[in-house]
Amino acid sequence: MIKKTYRTLVKFSSASYSKKINHLFSLLNIEDGVNLIDVGAAGQIIPRWKRVEKYVNYYGFEPDNRSRKELLAQKNNCNRYQLDENIVSDKSELKEIHLCKAPMTSSVYPPNRGFVDLFAETDRFDVVSKEKLNATTIDQLELTTTDFIKLDIQGGELNALKGAEKTLKNCLGLEIEVEFLPIYKNQPLYADVTNFLREHNFEFIDFLRICRWERNNIYTNMGQAAWGDGLYLRTPEFVAKNIIETDTIKRYIAVCLLYNKIDLIVSLLDQFKDKSIVSSKFTKRLLRFDKRLKKSKWLKERFNNLTKLFFFIDEEIHLFN
Repeated sequence: MIKKTYRTLVKFSSASYSKKINHLFSLLNIEDGVNLIDVGAAGQIIPRWKRVEKYVNYYGFEPDNRSRKELLAQKNNCNRYQLDENIVSDKSELKEIHLCKAPMTSSVYPPNRGFVDLFAETDRFDVVSKEKLNATTIDQLELTTTDFIKLDIQGGELNALKGAEKTLKNCLGLEIEVEFLPIYKNQPLYADVTNFLREHNFEFIDFLRICRWERNNIYTNMGQAAWGDGLYLRTPEFVAKNIIETDTIKRYIAVCLLYNKIDLIVSLLDQFKDKSIVSSKFTKRLLRFDKRLKKSKWLKERFNNLTKLFFFIDEEIHLFN
């Protein structure tokens, strides 16, 4: 009964949040939606983008036939939707993929058994077969507009970025799964990805998630930091200086809105003499939305402090602010 009530309340809260986000999107009056490339599309469209899918022009890549069949069987309400079966890399060629027992662990890199076998449930990395599949690059798509790229290809992210250097010139941001430790043999790690993107004027903004593995349990989210989802964006200063198309600026605002980076939106708008880029109604709603987000964060922090009275966890964090 308690679990059912909890789920109902969470569902209601999520629906309310989605309604607010969609209303803000509608007030932006973006001409033809926001353009998302999803490399490693297994599962479904990531939740924050799924929430506004009617505004999304979606181009996904999923070479694993098992996952691709599931995706094609799902319904979507995207403005446009296309799914590609190619591997994404730094050049066009036949490329071997290691298909693992758990489809979402498959990679062009072989699993690093010397590392992953230190942890629990490593059979998900068992290679059940190897296939040579066609690889392409993002640049070869020659898409007229790419606003955002999501990469989740188990160590192959840097290769995909190297094959997208032309596309990156007009891109506004990326969400990338990055590994901190060598889960796959010879794979690039977080620092390699971040340094490459810095050279292309993208700034690391935040970790959206950090996944930690314990030696005897990978589901507690405690233990050693293994991988995370990193958010990389153009800065408001870069956008104000280099982008003149109003609709592109609105799409940047939409991306920041999806990731709750309201301060970046406010900073960007402050840099324009022309205050009509967005409507006054949007600005008022945005500030109200930001106020609610901050209130929600404050309540979560107070609740966490309350739980420490009963379940104290030693966290030695030195705050200077």
